[in-house]
Amino acid sequence: MSKPPVEKQHVAPGTTVEAGQLRSRSRRTFLELSASGAASVVLGACSSNSDPDPGVGMTAATASSTGADQSLSSAPGTVTSGPPAATTPPATPPSMPNATPPTMPKPTTTPVANPPASSSSPMTQQPTPALGSGGGGGGATPDPTSAAPTPEGMAGAGGEPGSPEGTGTAEPTPAPSTGSVMGGKENNFTPLPAIPDGTNGPSNKMLPDPFKFMDGTRITSKADWEKLRADLSAMIQAAVYGPKMPAPDTLDATFSGGKVTVNMTVGGKNGSFSFSISGGGTADSPKPCVIICGGGTMPSVPFPDSVARIGLDNATFAGDSAGVYPPPGLVKDLYGDAAAKSGSDICWAWGASRIIDALEKVPEAGIDTTRIATTGCSFAGKGALAMGVFDERVALTVMQEGGSGGSALWRVSTAEAAQGQNIQEATEICDEKNWEGKDFHTLFSKKDKKTAPVDMLIADQHFAVAIAAPRAILLIENDIDWLGPVAAYGGGVSGRKVYEALGIADRCGVSVAANHGHCQFPGSQQAAVTAFINRFLLGMDADTSGVDELNATNSKLKTFKEADFIDWDVPTLDGDLPWDPFA
Repeated sequence: MSKPPVEKQHVAPGTTVEAGQLRSRSRRTFLELSASGAASVVLGACSSNSDPDPGVGMTAATASSTGADQSLSSAPGTVTSGPPAATTPPATPPSMPNATPPTMPKPTTTPVANPPASSSSPMTQQPTPALGSGGGGGGATPDPTSAAPTPEGMAGAGGEPGSPEGTGTAEPTPAPSTGSVMGGKENNFTPLPAIPDGTNGPSNKMLPDPFKFMDGTRITSKADWEKLRADLSAMIQAAVYGPKMPAPDTLDATFSGGKVTVNMTVGGKNGSFSFSISGGGTADSPKPCVIICGGGTMPSVPFPDSVARIGLDNATFAGDSAGVYPPPGLVKDLYGDAAAKSGSDICWAWGASRIIDALEKVPEAGIDTTRIATTGCSFAGKGALAMGVFDERVALTVMQEGGSGGSALWRVSTAEAAQGQNIQEATEICDEKNWEGKDFHTLFSKKDKKTAPVDMLIADQHFAVAIAAPRAILLIENDIDWLGPVAAYGGGVSGRKVYEALGIADRCGVSVAANHGHCQFPGSQQAAVTAFINRFLLGMDADTSGVDELNATNSKLKTFKEADFIDWDVPTLDGDLPWDPFA
């Protein structure tokens, strides 16, 4: 394909670069389930083949007719006695040179104080509050005797979350003043904050400040990053995804013949699932691993043979039929109405976390659980982003062409739609599938795409990018109008500002390549993928700086003008990170 016309891209007030140019930048006391009695839930094994994407091979001209984002059928997600029917796997991606990873050091799991300004005494690990910002600290057991809020009690004071008639408070509930930080956990900061009200404003046409705690104060020290990350996670769950369910009360795993079988309990309910490992190592010589949203063992983004593969069968954990909450699947079967506001993306993220829990319990499976990646394309790209950013044990997230529901900013997508762009944005996506949470669906369903009330969201997708820090994230996008290339780029570079403040900008790469077939990995993005995998999964020396590219000939906006969407600055932070997986 010929090189697209050069467009100017404003990346900071007063700064202009050419589009296409690379440049460097430096719960848990869980509520008692309302259903009485024990329920046995046994779901089928993960499929070994991924769902084919009918949009593969699409160009900008054909994206609208297929909707660009293909999804699960509405049938999966119910209780079954066998695996979903196998489908044809995607075409084999370009090969990548193999590399053998060295033995990597385990991140510390020693409690590290995260000192707030108001306290000088050492802090100890606190129990995670009920239905906080998703997941537990790696499978801690809840106290079944504690008082349990209803799902609505997770939101701030006021009316029903997501309802225009709601009278929620103007400011979200303040974050905890104390807490502690652990390394290598699903959530490193405890206690987790409660999920606030995320879709009732106050109105803000600009991108919400990712440096601001829920109590309205701004971060001043890197030492407080994990606390801020917990707040940002709670806010983006409230605004977009719905709550991630906590870890189950118990989780046991067995490994045999390349297959891991997982058994869990939540209250009086039992659930199980299984998954297969392709190319794993041994207990003495474990290998890095990539978890592939959508199943299969051949992601369209190429990973070398030195990285093992696990396919996450999405329908096992949640089906994605539009407007169905909670989504049918294992999450609903175990948590019931507690998951009534959770979208399928966050349910898939819960599933990925349970896979990691299981891998930690079966070292004989030969997986280095400190070197895990997630990936996926199109609808699975949205899922892969959620799987990676909401679990701090994931070292590298590689999202491919997720578009809206991926890194694309809702505010920018609506701005593009207002100019007549054929684009998937908030109103279309929630009436297409239930990837986003119920409150998001309530806010946007059947609304005018050109005037969608995106200003009422207390978080936007740059929060999802930001909470990957201090881990690595690579956003691979495509100049297809439906995907919103400017919105996707804007989410990436806006989230990367958090990385910049933390002094680790080279761990966040954003690449919107020139138009090509949907989910057909282009050679122009190979160097970035190779560098990120080599450095963050294989422990090799690799330069991951300068991954910053925007091709937007198919966007009405053409450029991401920060001054139109950002009214906050990047603070100078002192101190050191409380936890760094790559230190």
